[in-house]
Amino acid sequence: MRDISTHVYAGHMGNGTERTMGKSTHRAPQEPARKRAPSAPLRALIVVRLSRTTEATTSPQRQREVCAKLCAERGYNVVGVAEDLDVSAGKVAPIDRPQLGGWMRHRADDFDVIVFARLDRIARRMLDLADLIRWGDDHHVTYVSATESHFDLSGPVGRMIALVVGTFAEMELEAIRERNTAAAQHIIESGKHRGTPPWGYVSEKYEVSEGRSAWRIIPDPPQVKTIQEICDRVIAGEPIRKIAIDLTERDVQTARNRNAELRGKPTTPNKWYSTSMHRLLTSQTLLGRIVKRDPLTDPQGQYVRNDKGEKLFGDEYVLTTEDGTPITRADPIISVDTFHRVGKALAARSITRTTIRSDALLLRVLTCGVCGATAYQYRGARGRRPRYRCSSVGVGDPCGNGSIPLDDVETYVETEILKHMGPLNRYVRQWDTGSDHTSELADIDALLTDLTDQLGTQQFRRGTPQRSKLDARITALAAKQAELSALPIIPAGWRYVSTGETVAEWWARSTTQDRNLWLREIELHVSFTAHVDPDNHRTVVDDITLTREFSIDADNAASVFGPIAEGINALISD
Repeated sequence: MRDISTHVYAGHMGNGTERTMGKSTHRAPQEPARKRAPSAPLRALIVVRLSRTTEATTSPQRQREVCAKLCAERGYNVVGVAEDLDVSAGKVAPIDRPQLGGWMRHRADDFDVIVFARLDRIARRMLDLADLIRWGDDHHVTYVSATESHFDLSGPVGRMIALVVGTFAEMELEAIRERNTAAAQHIIESGKHRGTPPWGYVSEKYEVSEGRSAWRIIPDPPQVKTIQEICDRVIAGEPIRKIAIDLTERDVQTARNRNAELRGKPTTPNKWYSTSMHRLLTSQTLLGRIVKRDPLTDPQGQYVRNDKGEKLFGDEYVLTTEDGTPITRADPIISVDTFHRVGKALAARSITRTTIRSDALLLRVLTCGVCGATAYQYRGARGRRPRYRCSSVGVGDPCGNGSIPLDDVETYVETEILKHMGPLNRYVRQWDTGSDHTSELADIDALLTDLTDQLGTQQFRRGTPQRSKLDARITALAAKQAELSALPIIPAGWRYVSTGETVAEWWARSTTQDRNLWLREIELHVSFTAHVDPDNHRTVVDDITLTREFSIDADNAASVFGPIAEGINALISD
């Protein structure tokens, strides 16, 4: 059994700080408790708790009634009721609950006994119960169960019994969790729905058979419209962060607020986040498929939990049949082709170079010719010209290369660029989503295999209505298969598109930040070596070299860069 003595007997820590419910919290010095006359009745606080409430819930009323009856029988003076509804005892400690926590933190001197209907109404975890016992000792408060006569904390034996009972309560909570998990798993795998619907869907109740109903999910038109807009913009190359900002500024309803609206609950301001949007756009729930996340376990097979006792889960995966076909429970929000095109567009942008802007022309372009490290801008002492120097100096392991005046190297690079590339048409990089139906074809192939296997069965014999429907579906899928197979496969990737102006024209009107970003986009690199003359202590530039990381051959130069390829090659070979 786990050692709980430190939780039960932990006392005050001094300086107004008290260890409460496993946490160190500051408590302002309290005024001395009011003395209760020996003949005065005990002051009782009734505690009511329920994990989930519905319109038909009567449990809170029954709890209040049984507690009030016990208080009347014992002559307790009821000073208040702490009623916490929709609060799980397995997740929220007593002192953290809205009502009970407020009494414990701020009005501990106003009651002598806490009365509850059953032990599990106040605590379901052994550590929470141990903390309650310690808190009661510190504040001279005892606990009484209205329906469990053995629950008497006036002596050490009663406390031990209470802890044993608390252990079983915690075991029961774990058993309830396991049963709920198993039931949820069965519902999910059968294609039914429970809980909050995925993005783009709403819950709908339908009749399974006479007298029996269940829930399913169907596409929600307002959300579908938003999702399709987002997908179109992502495929067109728009950054997802920009999309999130635009949706927020337009006050487009989020999925959370849509679900709250449908359930008649209050909403919050619509705020879109690029991180959560990225996660939702790459989830196969958009295809109507069932996804699942399994709880993490340690080497002993026990569930891994966070500080609140909640299970931690692994990555999302799609549930499939025995032959590997994804299980579908709803109509898709977007097509398989659109889903893969969005995924490729997002993946491509996640691995491209950063677009952080710089106020110096050659930051992230200029590198050290000795060690290869990136050069950074160095302003130096008053009166000295701004310079670039190797970043190895900043990490305490200088390579020995000297610094180079910022104006000198930037003027040289600018002159070379305008000399060789100025008259050429300027190209910019744009993302091309391409056209690849391989995944959709694979799904159709698998489905056709499943359907054709039914042709020789008794259920789908010739002349039956179901055979006619099966033949029609196979014919439609075969036609779609032929259509997709005839389409060319164009891989997604970056393409360079002409802007209609020369490099010199653009250079003259652009800012230093825009020029720096463009140099990084065309992957131009400049390296330098320099030394300090020992006689006059002046910097001597030994070499400035323009290089590139990519290669352009004669076969694809025109399709990738157009005429600018010649200028780049001339620039780096001059």
